[in-house]
Amino acid sequence: MLSDAALGLAVGCDIKWLYNSARRLKKPIRRAVDEAVWWRLVHHLAVRLGVPLAGAAQASNMLLAPGMHPGRIRLRATPDESVSIVVDLGRFHDGAALAVAAAQFLAVPRARGRPKTRETIAAAAQFSADEMATVLRLRALEPTARLSVALDGVVAEDPVGDAVRRVLLSLSDANIPFVIVGESAAAYHGAPWAATSLDLCADPSPKHSTAFARVLNSLNAQPRGTASREGFRVDASLLRVVPMLALRIGSLDLNIYHEIGDVGEYQQVAIKTVRVSIEDSAVLVLSLAALLQSKTPGALRVSREHQRRRTLLRTIHGMDFGTR
Repeated sequence: MLSDAALGLAVGCDIKWLYNSARRLKKPIRRAVDEAVWWRLVHHLAVRLGVPLAGAAQASNMLLAPGMHPGRIRLRATPDESVSIVVDLGRFHDGAALAVAAAQFLAVPRARGRPKTRETIAAAAQFSADEMATVLRLRALEPTARLSVALDGVVAEDPVGDAVRRVLLSLSDANIPFVIVGESAAAYHGAPWAATSLDLCADPSPKHSTAFARVLNSLNAQPRGTASREGFRVDASLLRVVPMLALRIGSLDLNIYHEIGDVGEYQQVAIKTVRVSIEDSAVLVLSLAALLQSKTPGALRVSREHQRRRTLLRTIHGMDFGTR
């Protein structure tokens, strides 16, 4: 079941529009994925193209009916067929799968009870001696070794090889600009927990998004959190318009962002980095200062554990053993 926040992200609309439209159509809102996909097409037709809401709903019923081939469908807009609308159902389904995957990753149900208070620096200092020993050991490593340790922790068991390095080296070989951010950057800077995903900030320009899509398709990237759609392809236009992609490559969870909160878009992110060698290539990692400044990518409601980790990073930043 999708929350209001997840529905809004999956449909690409303000949640008030969804409730008002459902009232006008006298249609109850179900919180299933297929319902979100239906509303997404209605929103495209009604809001983006100006089709009357009832007509958009009728067209969506026809286009999303079971057995409809995901090709290009032409809809007559005038009785004499002088004006028509072409709907690329294949691309629509790919974009909807990406939007639903992002919504399931970014939006979580509101926690019951009062909001949790933020952990203090004093509380962070109460971490175990083993955790602090891990921080010191990682910070003492030279950059290349530290990145290797951080990447090794992303996927505990990878039966098809080192997926993280495959992704990074494939992007580097194709000269695609990107920055390692989020949990992956935190692990590089000495956080004593394993990153659970590879988080990247990428340049969404047409030139680079086309090359990025080509690499992702060669690695057989699929939307995460939804049933894999046969024939799914990452399209360059989707990379440019979807602010966050929640993908899966083999056993690796891959998150791709256009911008990082409180830091900026890719161009601003790229200048606040450190360069680290990996095999015969080099990658950019978000600097510790920028990481602390940023709104860490993740769920819309930050958990108590994430707050605790963020505070620990601030404690690490104030120590005297360097901030490479």
